[in-house]
Amino acid sequence: NRFWNSLLDDERGSISIEFMVVMPLLLFLTTGGIAFWDAFHSNGQTAKIAYTVSDIMSRHDFVDNTDMAYLYSVQDKMMAGDLDQRSLRISSICFEDDQYHVLWSYSASSNDTLTPDPLQDEQIPIEILPAMSPQDSVILTEVEARWQPHFLNVGLGSKKWRSMLVSRPRFVHSL
Repeated sequence: NRFWNSLLDDERGSISIEFMVVMPLLLFLTTGGIAFWDAFHSNGQTAKIAYTVSDIMSRHDFVDNTDMAYLYSVQDKMMAGDLDQRSLRISSICFEDDQYHVLWSYSASSNDTLTPDPLQDEQIPIEILPAMSPQDSVILTEVEARWQPHFLNVGLGSKKWRSMLVSRPRFVHSL
């Protein structure tokens, strides 16, 4: 009886045992928090790139393959290294005869198999476009990137971030 009481009263090593019980939970929570932060950071990067590219495009009155290569290099420099599969599509959309029409559309990608096709009239995302007057035009910027967790999958898995942004051209040429 005295032996058991002395064993129960002895507190030596209890901190080590508590540490061994709590440490895996702390490591999991820390790495999980880092994974979630990285995911939200990467998603925010796609939005920032869409705003930057859209702002640059709104200052141009036309675009060609050289401009598209420059804009893709801007995206490449701004995007985190872990977003290895990425694409960029820029389209000019006009409202004419009560319908939306694609004036031009260019795309670029980090991988030839991921390069999106130029936007077609039937693919125009009408739900995000503002009300437009006849002969009015907007620029649609689409940024897409795939993200993978670095070391711990905390229920996120592989994600595809996509940002679509509509902006009005700053310079309009009258015919």
